[in-house]
Amino acid sequence: MTDLVTPEIEEPNNPIWPVALYVALIGAILGFGILIRTAGAEPIQQRINPDVDTVVLDRFSVEMGRFHLESNRIPVTLEQMSPILIDAILVAVDPNYLDTKKTPTWPLAVAALKGNYIAAKPSVTQLYVRLHHGVPNTRIAALREISSVVYLERTYPKEAILEEYLSAIPLGRSSYGVEAASLAWYGRKSGEVEIAQAAHLASLAAGTSDRNEILENMRASGSITSGELAAQRKISVSEFVKPFVDSSPQHQMASDVGLKTPLQQIYVALVERYGQDAVTQGRVETKSTIDLGLQTQIAEIVQEFEADTKVQDIAVVVLDDRNQLRAAYASQQSLFERNLSDIRTVDQLMGQPIEFDLVALSDEITVLRLGELHSILGRNGRSYATELILETRDQLGQTIDRFSHHILMELDDEQASRMNDQLNDFRFRGPQLVETNNEIVVKGYLGLDPQHQIAWFGGASARFTVSFWFTTQTGSLDGTEEPQSSSSLRRESERLARRIFNASHKQT
Repeated sequence: MTDLVTPEIEEPNNPIWPVALYVALIGAILGFGILIRTAGAEPIQQRINPDVDTVVLDRFSVEMGRFHLESNRIPVTLEQMSPILIDAILVAVDPNYLDTKKTPTWPLAVAALKGNYIAAKPSVTQLYVRLHHGVPNTRIAALREISSVVYLERTYPKEAILEEYLSAIPLGRSSYGVEAASLAWYGRKSGEVEIAQAAHLASLAAGTSDRNEILENMRASGSITSGELAAQRKISVSEFVKPFVDSSPQHQMASDVGLKTPLQQIYVALVERYGQDAVTQGRVETKSTIDLGLQTQIAEIVQEFEADTKVQDIAVVVLDDRNQLRAAYASQQSLFERNLSDIRTVDQLMGQPIEFDLVALSDEITVLRLGELHSILGRNGRSYATELILETRDQLGQTIDRFSHHILMELDDEQASRMNDQLNDFRFRGPQLVETNNEIVVKGYLGLDPQHQIAWFGGASARFTVSFWFTTQTGSLDGTEEPQSSSSLRRESERLARRIFNASHKQT
């Protein structure tokens, strides 16, 4: 009997990688869809922070002033805005925004994966998101933007998003939102804006200077008639835009104790370091080197000195042993910039020969610079950068920057000793001083010029440097009508120096 032969069955040679690729692709698509829909579930900041005052604290965290820009950002509802203004901006940035239910996100996702982050014209929702996070420059950032768009449009009606956008968009002249911009550009509220102003603001929103193109598009959309278009083309921007006034900060000070100049200097320093937007929107809190208690006392001392004598102009500066500005007061703010070397030499101001290269002297010697020079001599030839800011923080109270003592230069011991020996010794006594025997030892120089009715002083103790100058009226300090004598100038100058050093040491 013959054995049956079982035929060999050949296994099919079909590769399985297409199936695996198909499954992976389906999984990737589903996963990507889930990512797009769920990643946006983490709420982005729903409202751009309303602008708040930038708070300035003194060195002991006592509020001493605020910065704010009038009409910087004023949120308003769509109902409060002029309808023609809303139409103009929509025509300029996203004409069909309110006509579509949702922003198409799939084309955006495909473009993002291809690296075309900003190829398509963004929707209003995208523009609103970019006010928070900026224009995306990576695939991850682009996908995050898409997820935020999905979340916002899934959570809020488009009218609400448009309202937030129109109340936050930067429109020039340090203004954010259409209400603040209308006031800044035209001196009227956004609800009072007419066709010309609406087209102008729309051009700012779209980043174009072609107002006529926007007017033409407004006619095409039915927002204005052909007659209105022709009339508007004849109007130049200069006819309805009010003159520009620089947006300098308005100061809210703790009291009238002479803080205007220090606050202005702090404002300039913050803008240079962090930008104007951070300051005008209140994103930076500042702790300054100023001692508000000492500043108040110095103001009282100087005001009493002015009342008791015939002082005409006066400026005072107090630095600590690391050149941090503790107090500064002047009868007029411009006196801080008065050049003391315009009618006398630097050697005369310092009471000894001074080499310019030795201490890097500037051409002008202001009251602050006079104090800085005496600080060098009083700190063994060490020159510190004068500081006005100790620390900056964000809105959550987290430290942004700390400003440490920066040494600019150092004289050698022989030079410092030689120059210091040429200064005069002053010993100021006063009650409740922290120094032993109620005495403050100061090395400095008191200059007198009876002919020009002026006295100036600079000196350093172990802890503080004080500089000041003042001029007198025609009569003398003692009330007579005779020209000011050297003795009375010296007496009153030493009295003022003693009171300032006394107050400075009592505060610590």
